[in-house]
Amino acid sequence: MGRKWQIGDPVDYSTDGWMDAQNWNSGYYIIDDEPVNKNSKRDEYLEKARHHFYMKNNKKEALDYVNLALDLDNKHARSWELKAIILGSMKRYEESDKCYKRSLQLNQTDSVRDNRAKMLYEWAINLVQESKESYDPLKKLNEAEEKITTAINTLPDENNNKNIDKYLNLKDSISSSINMEKEYSNNFKTLREYDSSELFTITGNDFCDNHSCFTPGTPYRLVKEPNNEFDPDAIAVYFKDEKIGYVANSFPISHELTAKASELWDKIPDNAEAEYLFTLKKTWEKLSDWKIYIINEIEYILLINLFFSIFFYVSNNPGQTYISNP
Repeated sequence: MGRKWQIGDPVDYSTDGWMDAQNWNSGYYIIDDEPVNKNSKRDEYLEKARHHFYMKNNKKEALDYVNLALDLDNKHARSWELKAIILGSMKRYEESDKCYKRSLQLNQTDSVRDNRAKMLYEWAINLVQESKESYDPLKKLNEAEEKITTAINTLPDENNNKNIDKYLNLKDSISSSINMEKEYSNNFKTLREYDSSELFTITGNDFCDNHSCFTPGTPYRLVKEPNNEFDPDAIAVYFKDEKIGYVANSFPISHELTAKASELWDKIPDNAEAEYLFTLKKTWEKLSDWKIYIINEIEYILLINLFFSIFFYVSNNPGQTYISNP
């Protein structure tokens, strides 16, 4: 066993030897190109802040010490950077970004730019997660897109080619989510324009493989199955001559703004016509509100038969087709 850590030692010194302790905190690092002055109270506080953060994972103590260092010298770029890293690890992203900006005002260095980009990347991911529980998810997603765009522009040139892919992938994912959220909002608005008795949700395990049947305006046939052993109100859905599913007859498979099979049974003839309207989908599932039970876009092919709500316009006249493309 060696001696205990003391002021002036690297932050990753331990009684068991040398460890790459700075990598323990989300991959953030500080390039120490300034010698530590053991007689400087500022440097003493700063070293204690680093030790508490990197070695003990004590963020509160680390923040207290770095604030003491900044009280003595508020023009020290490395102190602002360390404070930014600590705040970022506490998910206090807005405060963290202000500290990064202050550090860069005092000294433009690639390590600070790289660390700020990492924080902005994490901030963007956090905003995406918040969008899942937000009543205004589009606002959160737009904020996330803004953060990841800033992160890409912040990356230092020497690291740009090496790290750019994960940033671009996240930006593409967020942009896709924004587009899907806009589509969902427009379709949901259209959905509310109809009477629920005019619409139904399809369920089943035999959806057409190439999804060509899910084109707005595609005609379908609805055929009652009074002798169905599983559901006396069963109404089969046919695309051409292929049975692809049934009218959903239970919550939550049947969306609350559409009619269940049992509600349509007495309103349509034994053979009726219907038309594909749209697929109501989101990029996430809101567990607290079961009327939204749409899957992540990535899981579309695997889970469409279980979760997607497909809406149709029902015609009581089997010879009449309604155009209901939103």
